[in-house]
Amino acid sequence: MAKKAAKSKEKQKRRTAEERIAELEAQIRDVKDRAKLRELKKSVSVRRTLSIVKAIDQGMAEALEEDNSPLRHALADARRAIQGYAERSGVPISKGKMPRGRRPSMD
Repeated sequence: MAKKAAKSKEKQKRRTAEERIAELEAQIRDVKDRAKLRELKKSVSVRRTLSIVKAIDQGMAEALEEDNSPLRHALADARRAIQGYAERSGVPISKGKMPRGRRPSMD
């Protein structure tokens, strides 16, 4: 009981009006960003782009299983191009498992 009484004597710091306003403005920005993303995802082209990225990821995973490094690097290049467009548009795309190491020679 003594520990609890000691904690209750500590004063809580009250937030200033500016701190509360800043927090509420951040919440408003978050809500607006989610609404914008929701509108973007309604677009057919954006939905298809997201499905293409998922298909590329599946193709890279299958190429990894088959040990087909040239195909995996080619798919990764295509994914990077789409990811660049999506970032500029504001559509979030997961990072994905990109190939690491040297690019195989195409001889």
